[in-house]
Amino acid sequence: MKSILLVFLIGFISIWGFSQELSFTANGPAKVGLNQSFQVSYMVNAKGSNLTLGDYSDFKFVNGPSTSTSSNTQIINGQVSTSVSYSYTYVFQPQNTGKFTIGGATITVNGKQYTSNSVTIEVQKDPVQTQNNRRNNTYDPFADFYNQTQPQVNNTPKEITNEDLFVRVVTDKTNLYKGEPINAAIKIYTKVDLSGVNEIKFPSFDAFYAEELESATRLNFTRETYNGQTYNVALIRRYILYPRYSGNVTIESCEVDCQVRQAVSGGNNFWAQFYGYYETVQRKIKSPEVNISVKNLPPASDDFSGAIGTFNIKMTQSADTVNINDAVTFKLVLNGTGNFNMIEIPDIVWPKEFEVYEPVSSDNTNVSTAGVSGTKSWEFTVIPRYPGIFKLGKINFQYFDSSTKQYKTISTNDITLAVRKDKNDTKFGDTDYVYSQKSIEYIGDEDIRFIKNNDLNLTKNYTPIITDSFFSFYFILPLTVFILLVIFLRKKIKENADIAMMKVKHAGKVSRKRLKRAKKFMVQNNKTEFYKEIISALWGYAGDRLGIAVADLTKDKVLNVMEAIKTDPTLATKLVEIIDKCEYAHFAPNSKETELSYVYKEAADIIEELEQKLKV
Repeated sequence: MKSILLVFLIGFISIWGFSQELSFTANGPAKVGLNQSFQVSYMVNAKGSNLTLGDYSDFKFVNGPSTSTSSNTQIINGQVSTSVSYSYTYVFQPQNTGKFTIGGATITVNGKQYTSNSVTIEVQKDPVQTQNNRRNNTYDPFADFYNQTQPQVNNTPKEITNEDLFVRVVTDKTNLYKGEPINAAIKIYTKVDLSGVNEIKFPSFDAFYAEELESATRLNFTRETYNGQTYNVALIRRYILYPRYSGNVTIESCEVDCQVRQAVSGGNNFWAQFYGYYETVQRKIKSPEVNISVKNLPPASDDFSGAIGTFNIKMTQSADTVNINDAVTFKLVLNGTGNFNMIEIPDIVWPKEFEVYEPVSSDNTNVSTAGVSGTKSWEFTVIPRYPGIFKLGKINFQYFDSSTKQYKTISTNDITLAVRKDKNDTKFGDTDYVYSQKSIEYIGDEDIRFIKNNDLNLTKNYTPIITDSFFSFYFILPLTVFILLVIFLRKKIKENADIAMMKVKHAGKVSRKRLKRAKKFMVQNNKTEFYKEIISALWGYAGDRLGIAVADLTKDKVLNVMEAIKTDPTLATKLVEIIDKCEYAHFAPNSKETELSYVYKEAADIIEELEQKLKV
């Protein structure tokens, strides 16, 4: 018996291991409508971690993932196989029409990374009817066999009322003082099968300083009784709020676009009754506004800076005794629990003998349901300019205690700073300055000690450059160069604008470049390219130098123009003869060969002669 069980167990393990070949796939709809939310599900048959979506930049991410796990055990011919499937579902919303792709996601299983297939979705203008919505009428394939009349399916789902599904903004108080904290939680209540949340429009909290305490990445439902009825309740987000204004203020509504899974009745149809059909419907819910009554604080003294809560205060300094003109740092530290974001810097009055820089503030706070707790500090950099012992008194700080509903005043220790002229000064204690933070006794103007007020007999130790004899020359020379440069450039611009004249001037230069290329082909004994360059050089020079357009460039035209400008007839004839010779050698390759160097020399000579005769 034991051996049979052992064999059965080994077979089960081997079959189970074989069935666990990893599969990671993505599924989504082929078509959706513009702005119609849809789901993409990723299925993996092993437990994984670090699921990362592929590129979905063409779609708006709504929420996810919602996860589920399912297992399946089969016994076939005595063999047992078990499979486990993990599902991760995300909700997206298209923003433009067209065909778009969500890239393959990645997941890590047993230390190895796997990639799913991508999902291509066509987005059309009109909404697409889902598969569940298309099951309005159920067809029984056996109805004709039994000559039965196909029954009509009753697919009217139960109406979802405001008592079945709603959202609330729950606050711990609705009557408070300005600056006192409120805990606000946004919760969703449901009696129906809530399959997902597409989009949430949170309140703007315009009348409050809002700090986010908690935000749910997925909906975790608990049972809760409200108005005598039991609901599944999930927290969406939690805030701590500080009213900025007094009077009646409002927390705006929260709007949630939900997906509800509803069963569709199959009527008298056996298959519909047995299996049941479901459809997902969209429902938008909106929380009622919450009215908050905010009272002004009772009248306070001038020391009150808007703090509400419970606080302690302390003043520290970097040194007790310094020399004049040495910097000293005073640090005022406020710690406790309260509305740190609304607290202003305490009013500190410094003596006239001190040079004070702008304070540097820093915060080290944490947010919880009890409020904002931690520390807030200000650092003052002070430079004393006169010796003596300066007794600055205490810094008072007044706050409104939210638990006792009364004002309380806390104070720092007495602040004293000894300032000496230098490290050898032993008489700086003879001068004792006693101050009060409420009424500073400044040193009068008659007591200000000047450095020196008699004639200093100052003399000039330099000669102003304006009196230098070369000053005018230094000034006029750049101006003259600038004027000459402008005249030269204007002349060049005018010349460059005359295209015909520029061709005449540069005809020789262009032809020499072509002759240079022809010489390179001559060295290589490349006759075809050699004659081509020689012909281009001669025709190009004649056209540019004589101002003949390309369309009119013929041998007769060249002869006529050169005759008109009274050029030596032998030069014109020689030019035409060389062109004829080159064209004949180029287009009649079987003709008697001519020495290339001789042709090159003839072409170069005729161009140079014409350059000398036709100088502009």
